[in-house]
Amino acid sequence: MIAAKKILQAAGLRKEGAEVISCPTCGRTRINLVALAEEAERRLSGCRLPITVAVMGCAVNGPGEAAAADVGIAGGDGTGIVFRKGRIVKKVPQEHLMEALMEQVRLLEAEREQAEG
Repeated sequence: MIAAKKILQAAGLRKEGAEVISCPTCGRTRINLVALAEEAERRLSGCRLPITVAVMGCAVNGPGEAAAADVGIAGGDGTGIVFRKGRIVKKVPQEHLMEALMEQVRLLEAEREQAEG
């Protein structure tokens, strides 16, 4: 079921739910990016909002490479950043990256609900 939803989403036929994107990593990556991306997918599995969420390995390239993402996080050496549409929102300790990401997703949900009236 999950695979079918992802295929439909990738084909542009399903406009519901979060799409998690990630970088392939490089020498600047100082976090367990695979685990972080998997946790993001798990936490966002019930999200109905059609958004793109980026989980990037470094703050050097992350926001620029994922500028099209609605929200995202990028790891660092002990700290990381949270960004929206490529613009840095805040810097947080690495252990709080996922919660900061989820906070931004909740804000997006509230903003979209308010816009719809």
